[in-house]
Amino acid sequence: MKKWIQAMGSDQTRMRNLTYDEAVEAAGEMARGDSTDAQCAAFLMALCMKGEADDELMAFIDVYRGYSLNYHTQPNSLNSIGPTEGRKRFPVTLPVSLLLASVGFTQVMQGGDALPSRQGTSLKEIVEGLGVTLQLSVKAWQSMLFHLHIGFLPTEQLCPPIGRLKPVREQLGIRTVIDTIEKVLNPVLSTNLIIGVQQRKAMESLIPISMRSGFQQAYIISGIDGSEDLPLYENSTIRIVTPWGDESRSVEPQKFGFTSTPLPHLAKEDQISMVKRIITGEDGKEVKRERDHVIFNTGLRLKWFDKVDSYEEGFQLAEALLQRKEAHKIMQRWIDQSQYLKLQDLADSDDSSSKIG
Repeated sequence: MKKWIQAMGSDQTRMRNLTYDEAVEAAGEMARGDSTDAQCAAFLMALCMKGEADDELMAFIDVYRGYSLNYHTQPNSLNSIGPTEGRKRFPVTLPVSLLLASVGFTQVMQGGDALPSRQGTSLKEIVEGLGVTLQLSVKAWQSMLFHLHIGFLPTEQLCPPIGRLKPVREQLGIRTVIDTIEKVLNPVLSTNLIIGVQQRKAMESLIPISMRSGFQQAYIISGIDGSEDLPLYENSTIRIVTPWGDESRSVEPQKFGFTSTPLPHLAKEDQISMVKRIITGEDGKEVKRERDHVIFNTGLRLKWFDKVDSYEEGFQLAEALLQRKEAHKIMQRWIDQSQYLKLQDLADSDDSSSKIG
């Protein structure tokens, strides 16, 4: 690892990009555990200071994807990725994903633990807090996705080498190439992507690599707290990337009749409680702000990914699905099936152990 740190240079005047093959070798050393934590930290810091070139990013993505678990492809699914910092406000994307799954649009959510220095609640924590068991075998997870059209993959389970880098990332306390890798692993080879970014710089870096990661239609959003959730209280600029190029588009909620005050900061328990209130059909004044965000974002995604003919149709469908408690039905089945499949995994494991013994 030392030679790759030296190759990038120690000061601004001598810095150079690694070639794709050099970056593959460096990424391989880290993924195999051949480098110490100190060496990994030094390399990631040097790469961050220099700025990651496209070939360097693709090399790391290719290597770490090679160390990921193999899942059956789900090309027509939507892969949604939020902020590695975690969330400080209502996680709009979770009830949105449940609503989309209820109409047969397969949703694959992915993410890891929020790094402590960033003080947010990860979507993983929220999903687990609702009662979903995430530690499942590949076979069990695939079965659940097939029947429910929704699933969540913890990054540390999907790609163990990323999990092993967690202490290094915690100590560095800055965004590194690993944050980008997490977002584009594309475990089931989805052709659709919606991704949240914190900074415009991150948005620009994702444009050239999103298509090279297998996605055919990617929506890159600098949403609420760097999430994929668009706010109602201000306009948003999004980037849409396809094999034919990319375009910038402004989303103006007021044009569709949506207005709101900013969503408040919520602790983990309050985020979980609000999700439950929304998906069980509550529609009073106390939840109108959060409910409207869910309807708006669901309608957008339904139209963006060609599930309805107009935004208005998408908003109407989202509201009808909430009234019928479709998201709650999917959530309960998700909880029940995940817990049942976990028991099946344990039984299979015990059976295998007895046979070996």
